[in-house]
Amino acid sequence: MRQAAFITGSSRGIGRGIALALAAKGFDVAINGRAASHALDRTVADAKAAGVRAVAVPGDVSDLGAHAAMLEQAETELGPLTTLVNNAGVGPLQRADLLDTTEASYDHCLLVNAKAAYFLMQAFARRLLSRSRDRALHYSIVMVSSVSAEAASIDRGDYCVSKAAAAMATKAFAARLAPDGVQVFDVQPGIIETDMSLPAMPDYRRRIEHQGLTLIKRAGQPADVGAVVASAVSGGLPYLVGQVLRVDGGLGLLRL
Repeated sequence: MRQAAFITGSSRGIGRGIALALAAKGFDVAINGRAASHALDRTVADAKAAGVRAVAVPGDVSDLGAHAAMLEQAETELGPLTTLVNNAGVGPLQRADLLDTTEASYDHCLLVNAKAAYFLMQAFARRLLSRSRDRALHYSIVMVSSVSAEAASIDRGDYCVSKAAAAMATKAFAARLAPDGVQVFDVQPGIIETDMSLPAMPDYRRRIEHQGLTLIKRAGQPADVGAVVASAVSGGLPYLVGQVLRVDGGLGLLRL
């Protein structure tokens, strides 16, 4: 048996960076996107180039009824999964002042970023604990939340609330699963260059370069997040439970 990971939202952006980092570590990987796409196929091909097995598992994580089928497909093609990376996420339907947030945008963020992630962790954990496990392998779950779980933004409060909920779900699952030998981590990216952050990047770059927004003077890359996740799920952080791992270039460091 080998390490095998299911990474949601991994056809592009941070998820792709994580998938390729895990493939480089020797993990077989199940690549997920909302639907079949060229980006999904490209990430599968790039993962295979690392010499591991990689399969496409398209599916919308917001459809809770599809979780079992997606996990089953991944395990049919790769064997028993050892690792879940809950990366799929959405931004608000529109950035808006807190006084103008719509119920539709709030529900959109909470459904994908919190509710879907919670119940996918539940489905994965149930499968994992229902069978015998190989002591030579490492078992883990990573929630990719955000520094927005703690950093308030008045123009996307719905997104911040959803990420705070995801962060608490991670703590709860960490406490539940640690006695069973399953590590759970909350990886909180800061300003990472992706399609989602693209509209705001000019302002972020200005604040990084001229206002000291981050201590490392650049925006993060998906590979930066991938490196942290790969270390965590490979057993490189053996005495941590429910730890928050901030990949933020110093954005969240308190300074006087």
